[in-house]
Amino acid sequence: MTQQRIGFVGFGEAAQCFAAHLVSKGAAAPLVFCEGKTNHPPYPEAFRSMAAAHGVELLDSLHELMARADVVFSAVVVATAVPVGQAIAARVRPGMLVIDINASTPRAKRLVGDAVAARGGSFVDANLMGAVSIYGAAVPLYCSGEGAVRFAETFAPLGFTIELAGPQAGTAAAVKMLRSVVTKGMEALIVEALTAASLAGVRNEALRGICEPMDATRYSKFVDMCVRTDVLHAERRAVEMDGVVEGLREIGLQPIMTEATAARLRTSAGLGLRDDFAARPAYSADDVLDAYAAKLATLADRRL
Repeated sequence: MTQQRIGFVGFGEAAQCFAAHLVSKGAAAPLVFCEGKTNHPPYPEAFRSMAAAHGVELLDSLHELMARADVVFSAVVVATAVPVGQAIAARVRPGMLVIDINASTPRAKRLVGDAVAARGGSFVDANLMGAVSIYGAAVPLYCSGEGAVRFAETFAPLGFTIELAGPQAGTAAAVKMLRSVVTKGMEALIVEALTAASLAGVRNEALRGICEPMDATRYSKFVDMCVRTDVLHAERRAVEMDGVVEGLREIGLQPIMTEATAARLRTSAGLGLRDDFAARPAYSADDVLDAYAAKLATLADRRL
């Protein structure tokens, strides 16, 4: 590992954590190039001091980093992930390993992966499946792409937690994207509910009412219940949420997520599958999801 030079394009929280960890494992000073709105050549003194504390070497150009590095992490903001990835790819040497840890879409990962492969490099679609602030450098990385196996073989012995999802770039990003629907959606729902609870003066009571049922069961069981009962009760629940929307407005809160919840429930009800499933003696969450997917595909075909 010490014979391979590691580079980071972008140096946010995850890159800082990974770089410091690699230095602690005996790697040569990682190379860093940034060209963001705040940190770009000539780098501010505060950024230089932070970089020095992490044991990295700041460079003034992407060209220099790509000429010196053997392994490159792309760790920039999502808005620039594709153009930065393509700029990296344009300078890739055959055999280089490019690890894209940006929270990009599957299509974006494939675009960058194809550009890297065209130049003879190996690409890794890597996705953080947790918070660096909690896990540190051991944050789970869900990875796919032609270079994923090589990445795991090289970095897992150094303490990185890597799970492989196959050889196609975009596969791992799709899982990350859909996980984010739940994790970020839960964050938004929780904040909306507890802000409303605070306005109503019942924050502690609401927190207990939210958390105690969740603490009493496994999350996987909760997910299974949500899917199986959605097909039967979505319409009734949507009506209930209409009432909640009005209640939140009464206490002075804009019910953004609550209105979206009612709309999502009505979409489920609108598929018209309730009677079918109510007549079944038994069914699974997979049965519901398969029926939803089939109905949505049929509706999409009719619109063509």
